[in-house]
Parts: sequence; structure tokens; C-alpha cells
Amino acid sequence: MSVLIDTNILLDVALKRAPFYQASALALAKARGHGETLLCAISVTTLHYFLRQKLGEKGARLFVAQCLTAMTVVTVEKATLQDALRSPMGDFEDGVIAQAALVGSASLILTRNTKDFIKSPVLAITPEDYLEKAS
Repeated sequence: MSVLIDTNILLDVALKRAPFYQASALALAKARGHGETLLCAISVTTLHYFLRQKLGEKGARLFVAQCLTAMTVVTVEKATLQDALRSPMGDFEDGVIAQAALVGSASLILTRNTKDFIKSPVLAITPEDYLEKAS
């Protein structure tokens, strides 16, 4: 099973954000142990931007490098962006994530914001639900 990891999950883990860190870290580890983990290309720059503010340039680059080593990056091309624009999803960035999940043949999107992915072509699930489901 391949799982696309949403940016918020990676930020939870990198920044140990309470109260989300534990469930996000466990779900990420479980996803990595059960198959391929995917990362949308647009998440990489977003991650770096937010992590640099909290961890500095060196810390941000280290975490991004770890993600690039551990996950498969799903590229975002013009067609992916166009599909996201046409998508019924209200948020363009979430639409791009959802379309990238589709392009990458993800079985699930792991996110804390499932309400933003109600109209996603790929099922979105919270870390807590994933942990329960994948047990």
C-alpha cells in the first residue's frame, strides 16, 4: 500500500508539534513499514520554508534531505496543476496534493485535515484512523 504524506504530518514530526506529534510520528513510521511513502513535490518547498523559521537553514535542509531519502517524490507537472484547478476541492494546494496522490497511485493520503479532502479522488485519513486501520 502506498501512502502520500501530507505536509502537515511532516511538520508535526519535524517540529514535534503538540498534541499531534505522537500520532503523526507513529502513523508515518507505520506507513513506511507497510509500503511506499509518497511526498508531493510542492510539499518539499513548503516544508523547507516553515522548518527554516523554526530549525534554521541547517535543520530544515537536514529534515528535507531525510524526507527525500525515505520517500518517493511525486512530481507535479502542468497537467497535475490543471487537474487541481478543475477539481471540486476548495483549496488549490490541497487539490494539488490530491492530484499528486492520484498520479502516484497512492492508496491513501495521510493528513490531519481530512475535511479539506472530502472531494479528493484519493481517500484521506487521519493519523489516528490510519493507526487503527493498519493495526
